Amino acid sequence: MLAAFVPLFLAVSIAMMGMGIIAPIMPLYVRSFGAGGLALGTVFAAFSVSRFVLGPVIGVLSDRIGRKKLIVWGLGLYAAVSVLYVVAQTLWQMGIFRFVHGVGSILVTPIAQAYVGDLTPMGKEGRVTNLFYASMFAGMALGPLVGGYLVEGWSLEAPFYVMGALSLLALIGVARWVPDDGSRGRVEAPRTAPNLGAALRSPVVLAIIVYFATRGLWRQSFNSFWPLLADSYGHSESAIGLVLTAYLVGEGLFQIPFGYLADRFRRLPQIALGGLLSPIPMLFVPLVRSLEGVVVLSTLMGVGSALGRASVLAIRTQVGRSHGMGTLAGIQNSAFAAGQMLGPIAAGLAFDAFGMEAPMYFGAAVGVVGGACAVLLFAGGADLWKRRFRLPARQRVRVEGEP
Repeated sequence: MLAAFVPLFLAVSIAMMGMGIIAPIMPLYVRSFGAGGLALGTVFAAFSVSRFVLGPVIGVLSDRIGRKKLIVWGLGLYAAVSVLYVVAQTLWQMGIFRFVHGVGSILVTPIAQAYVGDLTPMGKEGRVTNLFYASMFAGMALGPLVGGYLVEGWSLEAPFYVMGALSLLALIGVARWVPDDGSRGRVEAPRTAPNLGAALRSPVVLAIIVYFATRGLWRQSFNSFWPLLADSYGHSESAIGLVLTAYLVGEGLFQIPFGYLADRFRRLPQIALGGLLSPIPMLFVPLVRSLEGVVVLSTLMGVGSALGRASVLAIRTQVGRSHGMGTLAGIQNSAFAAGQMLGPIAAGLAFDAFGMEAPMYFGAAVGVVGGACAVLLFAGGADLWKRRFRLPARQRVRVEGEP
């Protein structure tokens, strides 16, 4: 098992660091083409359009043909698109390249998650799945900080070149050291035949969709428009990167301990607390102009997100054993992409209509409402499963992922 875990964790962490490097400067880079709020949001949304459309399809495909080859193809697209960003001349080209970047992303992160899910022992869904997410956040947390300093020390294009180099390193690592898992599956858990229709009819899967869709919406609203708000306050690119890094540090540091909590205690209260509290700090971002204050708020958002998501991911891994691990990972990432796709556009409209602070208030409101709806759906799905099968409590948790 370690032969697959270690190189996969390291490769995805390196790839995510490359992604994070361009995060603090992407809004400024797109704005340099003369984009307004709506145009900026549309270009950002292009990344998520491909993820939304292809997520379940790629997930089912990985259940049928294996994970490794798809991850390698995705990392190759990462490396290629880093060069395309630099040669872009128009907003249309930026939108197309963002779309291609999203294709690469859906080939990497959800498929790697499914690979880890294949290897996860029963009863350890929370700790193992969230250990993998912590490795992702470790790379992503370093990325924005490094990206800000690259811009200040070199140029606005430098982070894109570094992203390409890191993607190539990750590609080599996966191709060389991650064990092959063809259609017969050289993994420790038997591979379930994918069943997308049955998965989408599950009330627990519907709760997962709502949770990640609304989370993607409020989070991308912050990512897309905080750099512009920070620039208006006079903060530097490195300061912008520090704030984005603080969020990821909050997630990464607490993802592992919260994963253990998800395996030991009831998950619904953890989902409720994390899902409701994580977006609330956004309400205060426009009111706090000091860099230190925004860093604290961003860290709190990350900690709240880690708490709620740890239990949701554990449930997703359990349900994946019934409907296909890749299928569930694809559905989750498609839902998150739907929120990321709509978030920048809706926040861009709020930006154009009400000013630079409006996206923060809009995102916080959506996050609170979405968290509440997800909790109600998780509770209803668990109750439905109890009535239908009347299983003892320990068996219920293992079969359907009761919170």
